Parts: sequence; structure tokens; C-alpha cells
Amino acid sequence: MDKLPKATELLKKLPKAREVLKKVPKLPDFPDPPSLKKFVTAKLKFAPDVSAVQPGIPPYCDGLVLTPRDSFLREVCRKLIGVEVCYGELGCFTTDPPWSLTLERPISSLPRPPEEIQVQFLLRTRNTPSTGEFIRAGDRAALAASDFIGTRPTKFITHGFIENGFVAWITDMSQEILRADDCNVIAVDWGSNGGSMFPYTQATANTQIVGAIVAQMITFLMQETGNSASSYHLIGHSLGSHTMGYAGMRVPGLGRITGLDPAEPYFQGTDPMIRLDPTDAELVDVIHSDGGFFFTSLGYGMYDPTGHLDFYPNGGIEMPGCDEGLTHYIDMNGGIYEGGREYVACNHLKAIVYFHDSINSICPMMAYPCRDYDRFKDGHCLDCRQGCAQMGYHADKYKPAPGLTNLKYYLDTAARSPTCLYHYQVMITLGTDSDAEEVDGYLHLSFVTQSGTVTEYYKLTDDPIKLQPGNSYMYFLKLPTNLGNLQRVRFLWDYDWSIANPSTWFIFSRPKIWMDRIQVMAGESQNRMSFCAFNNYFVEDVASDLRLC
Repeated sequence: MDKLPKATELLKKLPKAREVLKKVPKLPDFPDPPSLKKFVTAKLKFAPDVSAVQPGIPPYCDGLVLTPRDSFLREVCRKLIGVEVCYGELGCFTTDPPWSLTLERPISSLPRPPEEIQVQFLLRTRNTPSTGEFIRAGDRAALAASDFIGTRPTKFITHGFIENGFVAWITDMSQEILRADDCNVIAVDWGSNGGSMFPYTQATANTQIVGAIVAQMITFLMQETGNSASSYHLIGHSLGSHTMGYAGMRVPGLGRITGLDPAEPYFQGTDPMIRLDPTDAELVDVIHSDGGFFFTSLGYGMYDPTGHLDFYPNGGIEMPGCDEGLTHYIDMNGGIYEGGREYVACNHLKAIVYFHDSINSICPMMAYPCRDYDRFKDGHCLDCRQGCAQMGYHADKYKPAPGLTNLKYYLDTAARSPTCLYHYQVMITLGTDSDAEEVDGYLHLSFVTQSGTVTEYYKLTDDPIKLQPGNSYMYFLKLPTNLGNLQRVRFLWDYDWSIANPSTWFIFSRPKIWMDRIQVMAGESQNRMSFCAFNNYFVEDVASDLRLC
């Protein structure tokens, strides 16, 4: 093979590559362009022909493997030329832009051959929830002997980086789904033979071929059983989210893909063909739990919306329960590996926890459309007239209008399972009176349910506020229990006074405020309740009941 013409084409592109790679942190230093050109030209001239050993890899690039610097130059060579490899009916894969040589993906790899990754499919049904049985695309005998029933809905679940299809969370989630529905649940393993392992760039490349193999399996099942693409639901965590996106690209009419904190590095900000996006299925719902920028806060997940429905629990960046020390997680998980994993990637893993908790939860994990999380925290977004959606397994109960994508929903969760919370907006309207005056204080509220149960007092204000006659004050409560319909509310306030400030002293009487009403709105039920005080006054540190009006 004449290598010098190829080398000439490569060298024409090197200055452009140098400019791109300058912007990428922590890459080896480049020599000046003239010396780089001379160095590469010399190596290419004597490059051995290894195309028979590595089909699809141009030999003039592999001839650069002599030193660590040569290895890096070989990667540059391969990316500049636009390497392609084909794997039969699975199709061809390339490192041409946008798959490489972009700011988001400065250097990429080609996916490993399918025989190296050895993707496995473990089928579980209600008859085999613990053991499962392996099936393979094209193996009609194994499928016929299995418990797969084409009339049932089918769920695929897959893992992300440095995991495999037999990790505990996939088994637990599969069994939890089977408790909820009589369906086929198929765990996808692409990590047992190293497909999901280091380096990360190789694992990201492997997701493409794994997605193609998942699509191949779905097509086989559809052909053998006659079921429709709409009956398939693909669930993936981290890199697995994008893996399922690649599968969806190949299966027209696929019913649903759920992305559990889709991986950020090499995906956020890329072309939609690179990452999970709304065109990959009829419904794409995404839980964002670790959306901090990777290079500044080690956020492993995407923050950008990437589905039809994008859920941001607790704002999508920092999750409750993820601020403990390493020993806490080791104790909680019963082992160094499991504890260390949660310590390093707690926020990233919370998306799995939330989805798992949602499957059989009585609490609906209702999420609310809102401009941003700050506005949601202030209690402004509990109204569902514009459409609310459930985060997690039951997200498909809400159907967004055709053409609408990247709809953002917010909710809060608890630090530990069960993580679902109920959301309440409380509006307190003070009354007016000739004796009423502005005071500083703290507000507390308790609820009395229809059954007569009295809740604890919830502190509405951490800091004292100015209570001005006639003003309204809105608060946001998140509770682990559903209060249902209420008989009454119990109100208590504390006066804030200072011994150093005589103007706050009430010498001859206790301070009072006048109350008009308290309104409570339950987000999950959309029930609105008003409790009237009829402009009566409330003495500080004395509990008073308000009844429905």
C-alpha cells in the first residue's frame, strides 16, 4: 500500500487538530507543527501493514506505536483520517466528526468487535424472578424454551461505566417491576467481558455497538412473537442511557426509553445523534440527579434536558443523603466496594434509587412544571393545570402534547428510601385591627386529619420574619405522609424579642397578631382547603385551631 499520499492528507489536517486539541485540558504537550509533521511523516513512511490483524484500522496509523508519544500520535492520526469499522448486519461505526474532533469529544475510539464484548441477555419473568434464563438473538430454540411471552410488555435494563448486567440494583429493579407488572424483564450485560471498563473513551464507543445489539434482539423478538415496538421499554443508567438511545434509533416506533442520569462526559452538548434524545422513542423520560459540571464539580450526569419529560429531583445536582463520610456509606452498604461506590457516585446513583422507589410506591412521585428550581422551592409551581407528571416508572401516565420536548419538572425527595414526599403550599394571610402592629416572629403549623390524627408542628420559618397586618406569606412543605382531607389546622407563633432592644419588650401584655385565614394546597391531589380565623387575634406561644370555612 502506498502510504505517502495518505500521510500527505493527514499532515494537511494537523494544524487544525493542533488548534482543537489546544482547548482540551490535560493532554500531552504537542511539538511545534513542523517537527510534528516531520515526525509523523517519518513514521508513516515505514509503517507496517497490520490491516489483516485489525480490520478497519488504517495501517499507516498503527505504525506509530513505538513510544507513549507515538501512541498518542497514532490516536490523533486515526481521528483525523476518520476511521471506520463495519460489523456485518450491525452496521458501520466511525470516528468522523461529530463522533470525534469536537470540544465535547476531542478523541474517540471505535467500538470493540461484538465477539469481544459478548453482550448477554438475561430474561426474568414472574416464573423466574431470581434465576432468570439467557436468550440470544437468532436462537429460536432458546427463545421457544424460555418463559418469554410476546403478549406481555417487555422491559430492558442496562448498566453504565465499570458495571455489568448482574449488579444488585438491576436484579432488585427487575424483581420490583415483576411485582408491579406481569411482563418480560431482560437485563443487558455488556460489562462482564470488559466492554464497560476503562478507558472511558473506549466504553463510550462500545455503547454504540451494544445499542445495535439490543436493537437486533428487539427486532428478533418482534419477528418471532409478532409483538409491536411500542410494547418495549428500555431503561439505562449513565452510559446505559445513551446505549438505549442507540437502540431506539434503530427500532422505529419504540415505545419508551427511561434515562437514569445519562452520562455527561462525551455526551452533553453533542449532536443529538450522539446522545439520548426525544427522537429515540415515542416517550423519552429522564431523571437528572448529578448534573453538576464534570470538570468543576465531578458531576457525572447530564444537566441539559434530553427527553420529552426531564425530571430534576431536588434541582438535579445535589441529592439529600449524599453528604455523608466514607465510613457511613461502608456501614450502610455492608462492604468497602459498595460503600466506596456510593461515596464517590452517590448523586449519580440516586436516579436508580428514585426509579426503583417509584415502581410500587403508593406515593406518586408527582413532579411539577416550573421555570427553575428556586421558584419551585418557593412554592410557586404546585398548580397542575399545565400538566404534572410522575417521575419514574409511571411517567408514561402523562402524555405530553405532540411535538413538545425537554419539558422540565421538579420535585423534592427524602434522603433515604422510601424517598417519595408529598408537597404542600401554605398561604397565611394576616388580619387587620386598630391595635395590630408589625412584630417579628416565627411561624409553626400542625395539621389535624379527618381521622383525628394530629401531626407534629412544622416550623415554617428558620429565621424570624416581619409580620405585617394584612400581608400574606407563602410557604412550602414536603412531608413523607399524605395528609388527605383536613379537619383543621393548628397555628402557633413565637415572638422574637431581644433583651438588648427595649423596643421589643411587651411589659404589660403579651404580643398578638390578627389572623384572617390559612390556605393549604396539596400538590399531589390538587385539593385546596381554606381555614378561617375571622380576624381573631392570636397570642404568642399559644396554639389555636382554625376550622374549614
